[in-house]
Order: sequence, then structure tokens, then C-alpha cells
Amino acid sequence: MKSEKGLTFIAMIFIVILIALLVFGVVYFTRIQVSNEKLETLKTNMLLIQAKTNVIAQDVEMKVENATLKGTKLADMKEDEIIKSFLEKGVIDENSGDSDFYVLKDQDIKDLGLENVEIEDGSYYIVDYKKNDIITTNGFEASDKNMYYKLSELENLNNE
Repeated sequence: MKSEKGLTFIAMIFIVILIALLVFGVVYFTRIQVSNEKLETLKTNMLLIQAKTNVIAQDVEMKVENATLKGTKLADMKEDEIIKSFLEKGVIDENSGDSDFYVLKDQDIKDLGLENVEIEDGSYYIVDYKKNDIITTNGFEASDKNMYYKLSELENLNNE
């Protein structure tokens, strides 16, 4: 009889399972890292917008010459499909008197001097000038499967 050397069937199955577990682990942690990067990019963009719009709001309040709120009033954009869809979610109450909502489009972002901030297709940023909060119409789905839209919510979110 010839002595056969090599892997047994059980050893081969064990190696395949081990490789599958390694691949699963790498994919899982890569997805978490990509999600965290997306969250941090969104928060950074929103913080940049908040800083610029806060200065503008203060200038308007102090009646600085040529100071105007940037963007388009939310009430003037209710026919826009993106805004309609966003308002149906009930994230904000645009009729409350304690808020002053303006929609920022690509050109408005550039006018603020934020050329590096990009808006996703099918999305806008909304500024609440009275509360100094920034809102994204797309939102961010966290690992808890909830959607978050406001910068004030995202700042406290740790996506693990």
C-alpha cells in the first residue's frame, strides 16, 4: 500500500471554515469603518456650514450692511420633490414660530465659501437660523437602524 500524505477531508473543511470566518470579520469591520467615515464626513460638513451660517445670522441680527440670510426659504420650496419627501417624514415642524428654515443648494454652499463641502445627489442642507442647527434631507442611518437628520443629533451619535 502506498502511503498517502495530504489533508484529510475534515482538515480541509476546518480550513475552509476558518478562511470564511476571517473574510466575514474583515468585511464586517470594513463596513463599520466606512460607516464611521461617512458619519464623520457628514458631521464635519454640517459643522462647517453651521459656523458660516452662525456668522451670517449674527450679522443679520446686528444689521450689518448687505447681510442677508443665505439659501431659499423652506416655504418657497414646498413644491420641490426632495423637500416634499423630507417634510413627509416629520423631522421638522416648519410652521413653528421659533425656527427660521432656509434650504441650501450647491450654489449656496459655494457662496458661503465652502467649495469642499459637497451635497449628495437628491439632497439639500437645511439651516435653522434661529436655533443654529443644520439638517440634511437624506439623513444618516446609524448602526441602531434609526435615521438621524440634525447636526444636534449626530454630534452625540457614536456609530459602533
